[in-house]
Amino acid sequence: MRKLKELDYQMLLRLNESSIQAGRRQNLSPRRMPSHLHEPYPVNEHLVHRWEGREDIRMSVVLTAGGQTAWLDVSPEEFDAIPEVEMSELDWEAAICPGFPPTVP
Repeated sequence: MRKLKELDYQMLLRLNESSIQAGRRQNLSPRRMPSHLHEPYPVNEHLVHRWEGREDIRMSVVLTAGGQTAWLDVSPEEFDAIPEVEMSELDWEAAICPGFPPTVP
């Protein structure tokens, strides 16, 4: 069994709104927000970066079963609060396979 962080629809909405309100660079526009029918949303990658002089987290979220991904910037505290779930090797591979969104400048 493998573990990945995974968001439900309400958590994705909340984190996206928090990212927008904080003025972070990477978040989802209303047209990119997936339907709640696609939940859960695995986090298949994350990295620490500097934002306004402090550490911040940029994470890749798998938005659809077809493999659409997007970057979302959140605080380290918000990232730490995302639950980790155990998943089968097959489900883990499906979450990792889409890869990551293009790197942002």
